[in-house]
Amino acid sequence: MALENLTPSDEVIKSAPNPNYLEGDYLKGVLEMTFRDGNPLAEKLVEDVFSSRDIQSVYLVGAGGSNSYIEPVKYILDKYCDLRIERINSTEFETRRPKAVNENAVVLLTSHNGETEDTVVAARWAKTTGAVTVALTSGHDSGLAKICDYLLPYSKELPGMPKTMVAYLFAAYLLKRLGSPVGAQLVRDLEAMPAKLHDIKDAERERGMELARRYKDESIYYVLSSGILSGLNYQYSICIFNEMLWLDASDIHSGEFRHGPFEVADPEMAYVFLMDNGENRKIDQRALTFTRRVTDKIITFDAGRYEDVSPLLSPFVIGVTWYWFAHTLSVLREHPLSVRRYMWKVDY
Repeated sequence: MALENLTPSDEVIKSAPNPNYLEGDYLKGVLEMTFRDGNPLAEKLVEDVFSSRDIQSVYLVGAGGSNSYIEPVKYILDKYCDLRIERINSTEFETRRPKAVNENAVVLLTSHNGETEDTVVAARWAKTTGAVTVALTSGHDSGLAKICDYLLPYSKELPGMPKTMVAYLFAAYLLKRLGSPVGAQLVRDLEAMPAKLHDIKDAERERGMELARRYKDESIYYVLSSGILSGLNYQYSICIFNEMLWLDASDIHSGEFRHGPFEVADPEMAYVFLMDNGENRKIDQRALTFTRRVTDKIITFDAGRYEDVSPLLSPFVIGVTWYWFAHTLSVLREHPLSVRRYMWKVDY
């Protein structure tokens, strides 16, 4: 049976709210508050959990943007600790039911409002295994928060970045407890990030807006990245382009580009590269070098331009440089980022 056409009229779409979170001091203020409130909570949670149990694995569970936002945490913990670290979609987690999810596991579940059905169901199953469950959410009184053993809350004021900062704090204090000097350094770097990002977002404003003007009429965007940024290409493809702008997009790991996707490259396609200064940069650079031989329609967002920011924090840098592009694209296409056709409107 066909769904009723729920597409809003052009007038409704154009009149929808479309806030720009990068104007003025807003970003800096929200992230300063996030660090101030989230830092002691993350430290205490890690101490409570890891002093009382022999934790052997950490599962990072979420859906959509929440799923991809925690990829950097997996990258950091994989790189600097010996625990088993897994990131998995909420529905897949509950249906797969990994055997390692038991009393020696921590399951960190993330949902912005705390009511994402798939993630709430995943949390209920995780509770039955005896695992420690942690809700990373802005929904302090949500279904997810009520189910889980611990709560890592953040402000609803800004999508994405506060969640990422609190998740990073969890990773930082876990590494610190395990004896890695990277943990303490991450905490110091995170405290400095609000001021750094304020300067970076001002420096990137004109470039981001100009890229949107130049590439506003593309029919499809291919987004490539690797390493600590490999969750962001997925997030930008499915959440920003597909969900918020109703544009076709595909996410590709830079290391997979030569194993199939480069066969469809042609001069009319637009490619977006997300890059940093980490060990994986050579993977992105190889894909970028090839793509430049095929097309001039290439957009690069390169956190490596800011050498005073650790590659481990490049998702924050890419986040602000990308947002100027995405928001300006929404303005030029007269399609605010808040508009939906099916989400929150139909049964699924």
